[in-house]
Amino acid sequence: MSGQGKGTRHSDLSHAGYTSSGIVKDSVGAAMMSHADRSGSGKDVVSALQSAGARDQSISGSDMNRSDLDSAGLTRSGVTKGSGGANMMSNVDKSESGDGMKACLQSMGAKK
Repeated sequence: MSGQGKGTRHSDLSHAGYTSSGIVKDSVGAAMMSHADRSGSGKDVVSALQSAGARDQSISGSDMNRSDLDSAGLTRSGVTKGSGGANMMSNVDKSESGDGMKACLQSMGAKK
């Protein structure tokens, strides 16, 4: 998986609110979905996370493409200010949940 960005375990996704029962209300995942809907960007990243969570699976860099990560603000140059990625990072830091997913997405954005 070299160059793809490290993956995240299903437990990291579940902790962020992406579960087999759907996205948990008031979770980091719910905030990501809301931001993507309002901004119109990052929807494909949220969709990939939601799909993996629903299937009780992990996710890796091979599950995302460069344009989807860029759309979410998860770029090779870092996380874009005001983007869905920046919003996700802030929500993870405030809620203290989803650290594994945050690290995974940052890594994917930087390395893919």
